[in-house]
Amino acid sequence: MNAIKKIVLVILGAVAVGSVILVGLKYTTANASGEWANLADQLNPFVRQTQVYVKTTDPISVNGYGTATYQQEAVTEDGNTRPIEFNGLSVLKVDHYLKLTNKGAHVITYEEVSEQSIPAAALNKLKKY
Repeated sequence: MNAIKKIVLVILGAVAVGSVILVGLKYTTANASGEWANLADQLNPFVRQTQVYVKTTDPISVNGYGTATYQQEAVTEDGNTRPIEFNGLSVLKVDHYLKLTNKGAHVITYEEVSEQSIPAAALNKLKKY
C-alpha cells in the first residue's frame, strides 16, 4: 500500500510541476516571436487559439523558393498588440489587411480581409502602422 501512495504522489507532483512550467511559458512567450516562442505556444495547452490582425509590410527576408518571412505587430480585436512572425507563401502586397489565426506566437493560417471587417479598436491601432 505504501508503494502505491508513493507512485500517486510522484505522479501528482510531476503534473503540478509540469502545469506550473506550462503556465509560466504562456506568460514568457506572450510578447515574443520567433521559432522558440512559436514552438512553445504551439505545444502549450494553456495558450488558446485567437485571431489577430496585421497590415502587411515588406518582408524581412525571402528565401530561394519565394517564401517571405514577416515580423510585425499584430493587433487583437480589442486593440492589444503583440509581436508576431509568420511566413507567406510568396511576397504579399504591402498595406493590405490580414486576419491571422494564431495560438500565441504560432500562426496557423492567414487570410486577406477588408478594412470594414476589422473591429474598430484593432483598425485604429493598425492605421498607426
